[in-house]
This record gives sequence, structure tokens and C-alpha cells, in this order.
Amino acid sequence: MDNPICLSYYFVNKQNLRSFGNIIKWKTLKEESDIPFYKLILGVESLVSDLTPQLKAILSTLKENLRNKSKHDFRDYFSMDEALFLQPADKESVYNNCWKVLCEIIPKNFYGNNQNSKIFKKIIKIAVYSMKRQHFYLEKIFIKWDFSVSPWSTIIPEVSSKKIMYSILKWVIKYLLSSMIGINYYVTTCKLDANENKLYYFWKHQWQSFYDRKISKMVSTNIINKCIPYSLGKKSKKNHSLADRKKLKVIGKDIPKLYLTLKPNCDCRPIVCYKSDIKNALEKYKIKERKKFLRMLNGKPMVKIEIQYNNMYAKWLKANKPKLYFIKTDLSNAFGSINREKLLKILSESHMNFQRTEKDIYMKKKMAQQFRDINTELRKPLLIRAGSTVYEWKEGLVQGYKYSPALSELYYSYMDKLYLHEHMKITENQVKLFIRVVDDYLYVTDLLEDALKFLDALSNYKNVNYEKTAVNFPHKNIKYSDEIFFLGYCYNTSNLQVSRASNIYSGQMCYKIAFSSGISNLYKFTDSRVGQSGIPINSHIFNLNYNNEEIIWKHIFTTFCLSANKFCTILAILCSEQEMVNLLQLYKKRVSVKLSNAIIDMLIRNKPKDSHFIYCINHFRYLSWKALYLCAKFTPKCSGLVPLINDYLAKSNCVFGKWREHARQIDANGECLRPAVRGICRRTDLRKIFQDFNELPKGFECYHHKKLMLIQ
Repeated sequence: MDNPICLSYYFVNKQNLRSFGNIIKWKTLKEESDIPFYKLILGVESLVSDLTPQLKAILSTLKENLRNKSKHDFRDYFSMDEALFLQPADKESVYNNCWKVLCEIIPKNFYGNNQNSKIFKKIIKIAVYSMKRQHFYLEKIFIKWDFSVSPWSTIIPEVSSKKIMYSILKWVIKYLLSSMIGINYYVTTCKLDANENKLYYFWKHQWQSFYDRKISKMVSTNIINKCIPYSLGKKSKKNHSLADRKKLKVIGKDIPKLYLTLKPNCDCRPIVCYKSDIKNALEKYKIKERKKFLRMLNGKPMVKIEIQYNNMYAKWLKANKPKLYFIKTDLSNAFGSINREKLLKILSESHMNFQRTEKDIYMKKKMAQQFRDINTELRKPLLIRAGSTVYEWKEGLVQGYKYSPALSELYYSYMDKLYLHEHMKITENQVKLFIRVVDDYLYVTDLLEDALKFLDALSNYKNVNYEKTAVNFPHKNIKYSDEIFFLGYCYNTSNLQVSRASNIYSGQMCYKIAFSSGISNLYKFTDSRVGQSGIPINSHIFNLNYNNEEIIWKHIFTTFCLSANKFCTILAILCSEQEMVNLLQLYKKRVSVKLSNAIIDMLIRNKPKDSHFIYCINHFRYLSWKALYLCAKFTPKCSGLVPLINDYLAKSNCVFGKWREHARQIDANGECLRPAVRGICRRTDLRKIFQDFNELPKGFECYHHKKLMLIQ
């Protein structure tokens, strides 16, 4: 009761749920005695003994209603969509149907009054509209539950009545609501937009048809093959002993399930979900060492993108700013397209090269053992489970396998050297940049001929995604763009300025925040998401070498808006009004002060030596509170904070507000290093830039709980 719970956990990705009998055994509902049913609901015998005759009668009626209404697995209450193509179902319709069923199962006198009924209805709606792994405190939702009415007033002590209420609610969510949803719908996340934690409801028959077609296609193209020993039919199983059948069943359950993550255009990404099979610390250590071994074999140094880009920009300036040709592309199904036999050869060759160059005997022996272990692991059949059928994964690597990322990096690093060797060379007289991160490529060169040769060389990969490929020069088969988007950044190909890609902050912020069990410590949870740990500050965008001051101030404001939108979204979902007021000090400390200092430090370290970044600390404070003001204004539940934010805004407004003496720069202890200069604070060019910050950047969406439920 004291811990937050995840309501969506009970009905997300439940593909194999076919009948209500899989959730609750019919024997429990048919028994004459109601005691086993009471125990099933409450879980603890001590609570069963606290039940009053009135509450027992209510639960007995609930049992009788459940037995009568669940005969057809609740399908009578859900008007099935007969469309053959896959499309998300309307959540409002899902909620209304679920509530209709619950109204017929749960007796009206269970609530006691209309207020309690509305609260119970609210939690059902919250569950249906919840996000992936979103946790809740039931106490906060039920704080207004009236325990002074019958049947709750008859339970003594009151603590028992609360425990009984929470137990019944959890049981309703876990067994009733989850079965209604799981039998009729398949609930999962998708890659359809930037809302990564949003849950989509698909009609079960539509999803199953889509899933079966994809599995059939994977079988026909030899990506997977049916594994006979684990996929015996009922008749074949009868020929085996009971012990063998039980053994096969246990082994089958340990085989990871294959899930499909939906992408645009009805495409999908197969992902295998492994159980937590790491038994102990030793096993964890072995896996960690094998991954380290694979990284050592790769030998590719981890150089940050911003460092490589900065070096290229310096050469570009030195070469008198020649025209640069950008190519951005990626590989489709990068893991699945890996040739397993070739991968084993690469692994063996890389290990032999390591053994030839390594001088330390102990390290040579250790790496030899790691090579044998990983080689043995790769030669084992890779089994996956789709429904009750077990398949062997034959083509490439599967996404979700613990060694797939490291093996993929080893494979593509080798293939890059084979196909793109000439383009990876860094020469003194040419401006060039080659970056590959997993399956994404960015290539920049000052020679058009070199750019065309790179595209030709890239065609050696059979899985180049030309739909996502973009260039900044005319090409008959490839999309043209003056702005190239790569790994969350937008590159202006004319002046080389860098900014954040809009998909980083566009869409609903609530779907980008994982409301995990960490909400148990609200202060720490909020701190980790709105401060520097949750808002990346790096030299790629906060860089005065290639970004001018106007662009920099726009980045600063956008960064504060990102932090403020997260802050307001968390407050709106998790906090009471008083908690919101208390957490304003956290925003001041983590965003207005520490995040501002981090940005200033980054800018000072990344500017030309002969230039100065002239600022007042209040410029940053003002923009941080301006961002919060705009987000709170458009987040209905946070609108009560606006007057308090206005006070902070007025105190830091040295650009437009009433002039008062203050510090322009402060030290780590908050002491004044330099007093403010009116001319610097009220710079004409800065006032003009700041006038554009009266609205949130394009693409920002603030959390509106009522609108959000209407549009889902």
C-alpha cells in the first residue's frame, strides 16, 4: 500500500491471453463456499477475518455476477471492429466498455455513495489511459474516499477498511480489468511517432492476423525455422512420457518471446524479450567481460561526435570555407542483415590479430578463453518463441540478444574498413568527416566526386535505407535537403551551425518521461529529470566556434523550455498544489542556478580564443523563469504557480525590467565576482533576441490532462 504500483503492467504485451479461465480458475467461482474467493481477492487471511457480514454479502454477489458475466470472456460487451487492416482502437471506447462490464459485476452498494463511485471510475480511466510502466500512488487517488459510509464504516479499525479497499481495487485491476482488455485487445508501445511510452490498443484479432502474417513471412524468407523438438502438436506429445512433456514445457517457458514493434507504413521491428536469466554476480561478471572483450577486438576508439565535428570545422575555416557535401543514411534491419558465418570469421581474425600484437601472457590467455566462450555461444541455436511455437533464428542477429550490439559494432566496423576504407582516411589537405553510430552514417566532404564515390561504395551494403538517406547536393535518386538531421541534431550545411532536432522536444512530454517506481522519492525523481542529468549539455550545440550568439541564446531558451516542460509535466501528474509550491525551490536550484552554470561553463570552454562571451548571470535566470512561466501558463494544473513565477521573473529581469544593482558574475559560493553593468544587461542586440522568447518554441506541447484523454 505504501509502494507505487504500475497499473498497465497487468495488460501490456499479453498476446497469449485467450480466455478468462487463464486468469481465474472456474473452480474458484463454482465452489459453494465463498471463503476461497475472499482469500483470492484479499490475499491475506487476517483481512478475511475483518470482513463484515455486509461486505461478505457484497463480495458474494460480485462472485455470482462474475461467474454469469464472464461466460463468453466479456466479448459480448465489446463491439468488434471488422476491418481487416491494423489500426489503433479508440481508448475512450475501451474505457466505456470496461466500465460498463464492471458496473454489471460490482454491486452498487459496494461504493457506499456516489462520490466513491466516481473515484473508483476515475482509477479505471487512469488505468486505461496510463503509459508504459507508469507508476501510481493509490493513496493519493483515494485520499477523498469516504470511509464513513456503509459498508466501510462497519469495519473496525479504519486501517483494515483501507487495506481491504486497496486489496479489492488491486484485484479488480489485476484480474478483471486486465482480462477484459487482454482478451479483446493487444496493448503495446509503437514507433509510430515520438511518443515512446504511449500505449496503443489494437483489436486482438487484427493484431493476431498481422503477427501471423509477419511470422509466416519470416519463415518463408528463412529468417526463422520451426524448431520441431519444442513445437510438438497435441497428438505427437502423447507419444512422449509425462516426464519428457513436463521437461519440454519448462524449457519452452525459458525460451524468450518474440514481439513486434509497429513502425510507420505497417512495417515492424522484431524484438526478442529475454527473461532475467542472470542468476548471480558471477554470471553478470562473465557477460560484462565478454562485452569488454568484443570492444577490445573492435579496436575502434570512442571519439565524441562533437570533437570530430569541431576538428572538421577548424579545417573548413583554414581551407577558406569551401562548399561541403553532406550525406546522411542508415541501414535497415542492421542486426538481422549480419552474415553469421562472416561474423564468426571476423571474430576469429580479430582475435588472431589481438594475440599477435598483445605482449602480456595473462591477457592473452584471458582473451583466448573469452574468444572460446563467445564462439561457443554464437554456435548455439538461437531459439525464440512466437505464441506456443518455438523457432530457431537463422538469419543475422536478433534485437534484444545481450551480445547483439557489441557483435554488430565489430561486424560493421570490419565491413566499413572493407567497403569505405578510402573515405575513412583523414588527410591534411581535405575537409572530411566520417561517423557511424550503430546503423546511422554521416559523411561530409569538400569534393563532390568523393561524395558520389561514397554513395557508390555504400551500395555494397544490401540494406541501405534510401528512403531515409538525404544529401545537400542534386542527386536523381536521393532526397535533397539543406538541413541534415543526425542523431538528434540538425546541421545547417551552408554555415555548419548545429541545433537540436525538433523531435527531441516535439510531442507530449509525458510520453518521454518514464514514471517508474522512482516516484516514491518525488524530490529525487524530479531532480534527476529536470537538472543536468536529465537535460544533456554538450559542446555540440553550446559552441561559439560555429554557432553565432543569436543561435546560442535560442539554444539556451530551448534548453530551459525543455527542462521547464518536464518539470510542469511531472508536477501536473504527481503533485498536489502544496507539493508544487515546495518544488519551486528545486527548480531554482537545479535549473536557474546549476543548469545555467553548466551552460555558461560549456560556452566559455568552447569559443574562439580571441572572442568574449559577454553576459549577465540574470540573463540566464530570466530565461529559465520565462520558460517555466510559459509552460506553467499552458499546463492547467500548474497555472496556480504563475504568480509565484512572476515574482522570480521580475527579480531577474535586468533586460527589460526596473533597474537594480546586482551581480553580473558570481563564484561557486554565490559571492559577487563582478557587479552588473547597465550597458551589458540592456544590450540592444540582446533585447531584440529576447523579444522572440515570448512564446514556446515550435513543436512544444504542454501537459493538458483533459485534452490528452480526448485526443488519444
